[in-house]
Amino acid sequence: MSTRTSLLFAVALTGSLLVGCGDGATSSVGDRVARGAAACLPGESIERAETKVYTFFGSAGAQSRVERAIRPDGSETLSSETRLSPADAGHGPGGAPPTGGVLREYAELDPSGRLVYADVSLSDAAGMVKRMILDPQHGAALLRRTGRASGFVRIPTGEATIYAPVGSVVTPVAAWVARRAALAAPSVRMFDEGTAESHAVLSDQLVVEDGRDTFVVLGDAALSVDDEFITSLPLGAAASATACEAGGSGAAAPARSG
Repeated sequence: MSTRTSLLFAVALTGSLLVGCGDGATSSVGDRVARGAAACLPGESIERAETKVYTFFGSAGAQSRVERAIRPDGSETLSSETRLSPADAGHGPGGAPPTGGVLREYAELDPSGRLVYADVSLSDAAGMVKRMILDPQHGAALLRRTGRASGFVRIPTGEATIYAPVGSVVTPVAAWVARRAALAAPSVRMFDEGTAESHAVLSDQLVVEDGRDTFVVLGDAALSVDDEFITSLPLGAAASATACEAGGSGAAAPARSG
């Protein structure tokens, strides 16, 4: 796993300088890099993985779609695209997401549920606004922002790492990364690309139960979750989730307030 992650990180860094995320492609650079790395590394193919797709619909056209590949050993990869509604948008590249913003994510978790690689980019109609690449195993993060030079940040190793919502956009992938990390360790290290800093969070403050439901708390949002996946997402005034396995039929998940 570490060899693959090193290749992913090295190639993604090169891609961030040569390609970027504003090329108008449907899939993120991280997603394309991951597929290429998986194809050329023996024993790391995701062909045997169980693939599932989740789609979350919100108000005014907001939508988040997640593709999740779960391997027999419990490791998994997730790639997603979250499109914001005009009501959710701001004027980026600051704290608020940009008008017409699209947030793309690729994340890889090891069998214990710890994050080993993440590539998150936020774009608007003009191109990339910001991008974050995390390699917790090697204690490195790369940050790119419009109008600023790219920069590396050192992050602690040996701890379960999660990331704060990029551009204030709460997503199912970020929440699931937090959920699995909280199950893997009593405390986690949350990296915030906005401040380029990380801080410790107790797992029982990140994932809370009210006696009936379980919630992942990220930023100002609380997303309901079960053993399968995230079941609610704050996308405007309302959100519902539909999940299906690749080649199967969709089954609507109960909508919960987030």
